[in-house]
Amino acid sequence: MIRSLSVLSLFPLVALVGCSGGKDDTGNDTSGNNNSCDITVDSTIPSSGSADAYYRANIEFQLSDPDSTATITTTIPGTQVTSDDGLTVKWVLDGPLDSNTAYTATLDYCGGSVPLSFTTSDLGSVIDDTSTLVGRTYVVALGEARIVEPPGIGSVLSSYLTTDILMGVSSVDGSSLNIIGAVAKADVSPDEQDYCDPTIPFPTADFSAQPFFTVGPQTTTLSVAGYDIEIGDLNITGTFSSDGTYFDGGTLSGTIDTRPLSPLIDDSGNPGAICELAVNFGATCEACPSDGEPYCLTLVADQILAEQVDGVTLIEVGGNNCMDCAAPTETTDLSETCEVDPNL
Repeated sequence: MIRSLSVLSLFPLVALVGCSGGKDDTGNDTSGNNNSCDITVDSTIPSSGSADAYYRANIEFQLSDPDSTATITTTIPGTQVTSDDGLTVKWVLDGPLDSNTAYTATLDYCGGSVPLSFTTSDLGSVIDDTSTLVGRTYVVALGEARIVEPPGIGSVLSSYLTTDILMGVSSVDGSSLNIIGAVAKADVSPDEQDYCDPTIPFPTADFSAQPFFTVGPQTTTLSVAGYDIEIGDLNITGTFSSDGTYFDGGTLSGTIDTRPLSPLIDDSGNPGAICELAVNFGATCEACPSDGEPYCLTLVADQILAEQVDGVTLIEVGGNNCMDCAAPTETTDLSETCEVDPNL
């Protein structure tokens, strides 16, 4: 996940605590009076004093309990937004910040004032030669990302996201680049492409704001460990480092059909197992685009850091259900090394 950001609790609290007076984010009184407020600021994004904050990340203050008086003051252009549960007070940026630049913001709330100072990293600096990205492969560890939506259950789902996804740049053409995705082999380090799963043909990425890129949205099916997971309106973003060795600040969003994943938590054959669990966390499944059945959840993940995997260049695979696959090469027909289901 993003290197300097603190992790927020994903489990919402529902009690509204009345308050007056003030404490800082460690619970110390800052108001100069004897009144008390039980609400504290548990964490922030970026973390206080961060020297490598992501230049496109919104500013967040995470409260222990809701406070309707909480107000963010900053000279950064943007808009204040408070989460539905009242626990996250966010400053949504109007546009990206400058790289290597210091910024400040202050939260005024019933507990007093909490100043936040941070400096952005060098991410956002232009890549001198974008052609150096071609052939590079990056590993996306979704289990280490912050699951923002659905709230609460997102942390449960992330514990099952143990399969790494590889993303490789196949070409760069001015304001666009082509990326393919692949599933990494299980329990292999460093990561290698699993040739028994088809590659993911992402749509052409918008690279007009380089080094920032955005892929999608598109509907795709991801085959992982025998599960075919349909993701509707899949959208992926990130920012490449100036030397191209990683991308950071990554986000992933889309609508996931939970039915194939239900056996992970309930082997009785109940297709709504995950949706029933979601209700306990205040989340509700929605109608799936494919058939209108109410088994889909909106997934939003951020703080994705993807490091380059040295010596790995992804190769497109069109079939799956392969057995005893040798690594295909540029001159080797996949059918000669894998037993491929001809119906796929």
